[in-house]
Amino acid sequence: MNRLNLNLNNKMNISKQLPFWLGLLTMVLLAGCGSSEVKPLAPTSIAYPTWYTQPQSANVSQLVGAGEGETRDEAIQAALVDLLSQLSIEVAASFDTRLSVHKQDFESVERVSEKRIQASVANTEIRNYQLKHIKRLAYDKTVALVTASRAQLFSDIKTQFDQDLALLKSQQKQQVIERLLATYVFYGQHQAQVDDLAQRLKVLQALDAHFDGVSASRYLQGFIEKAMQLKHQLVIEVQADAGSEKFVPLVENALSQAGFKVQKSPLPTGYNGAGQNSILYLNTDVAVSEAYGFKIIRVNLRNRVMSDDQQLGGETWTFKGQALVKEENAMDLAMQRVAQKAKSQIEEHGINHFLGVNLVW
Repeated sequence: MNRLNLNLNNKMNISKQLPFWLGLLTMVLLAGCGSSEVKPLAPTSIAYPTWYTQPQSANVSQLVGAGEGETRDEAIQAALVDLLSQLSIEVAASFDTRLSVHKQDFESVERVSEKRIQASVANTEIRNYQLKHIKRLAYDKTVALVTASRAQLFSDIKTQFDQDLALLKSQQKQQVIERLLATYVFYGQHQAQVDDLAQRLKVLQALDAHFDGVSASRYLQGFIEKAMQLKHQLVIEVQADAGSEKFVPLVENALSQAGFKVQKSPLPTGYNGAGQNSILYLNTDVAVSEAYGFKIIRVNLRNRVMSDDQQLGGETWTFKGQALVKEENAMDLAMQRVAQKAKSQIEEHGINHFLGVNLVW
């Protein structure tokens, strides 16, 4: 009996102490987990290859370029830009290369300058180049080294240059000088092409010191001067109906600020937009309503830009304005608010967007 009581007492003591031991064990386990260190994975630093940091020098027969990009194609493109930029100081001024950027800020400058690179060399094609080295350093970083023969590069660029220049001359001859505004718009549309041809001409002259580009250079310069001459000769006539009167000063002011001469005249009755030269037509449809004490007007403003019987551009805009009915001259106030919206449209997006034709460039 005494043994039975003793066993029962021992079991009761163990059951009372069990929560204590379980708690202690839990604390030990937690402390052990907390003391273990989980080290983050450190990215492996990959050094730039020597052929990239110290590329071989160009010589009289071969050009060399090294470049970096997020992808294989971007790295090769950057290397080709670097290759072209080494031709001469004059050509290099039009390009942004890794050579002009400090190593620590290379990545940020590369991304900022990418648009400038595209604009400078988009049409300078380098077909026959050799990819000497290419290496992927990281997920978004690849470097490349390319070479190209001076003679082959000159031949390729000159062939395309001659074709593009001949096409431009052919298109220019087709212009009817009596259609002054249409001719001016043609010159404006081709300014980017002329700039590109001038850039490629510099590349050709740098590749071959004996290349005679005087004739082509004079033509391109004359093209730019002709565009300016046409602009000074132009007089744009703005014709408007009665509902468009408040918009006329806005258009006149924007064109004047862009350097155009403008004159105003009333819109002929029953006009069809033909038989006139360098005319901007403005006409409107106005709807008037009242609601909740407001006078509300909706204006559909249509413009057409004509050069003789040729329509060069045009847009339709819808504006809404309102004023309290009880206000004196409520209709005029509402129309002024419409005109203010039209003014904001011109200021924000430009007169080209408003008229639907590129007059300012």
